[in-house]
Amino acid sequence: MLRMRPRLQAPLLVGVGAAFDFHAGLISQAPRWMQRNGLEWAYRLSREPRRLWPRYVRYNPRFIVGFLRQYLRHLRDDRG
Repeated sequence: MLRMRPRLQAPLLVGVGAAFDFHAGLISQAPRWMQRNGLEWAYRLSREPRRLWPRYVRYNPRFIVGFLRQYLRHLRDDRG
């Protein structure tokens, strides 16, 4: 979306991930127990490692650092 944004006239872009692929039956979802335990990402990684591994390695650390920064700021602000 980011790469194509300059070419689009849309006021809003919404990323839905694999939602349409799931509903169309193009890819399978993780078993229910994995979904319930937040492991859908692991199932998808096991199914498409070549495509997803680089994305997970690049963006997951950024997410974790951002989450920790926000969480620590929240803890600091609650104390005082």
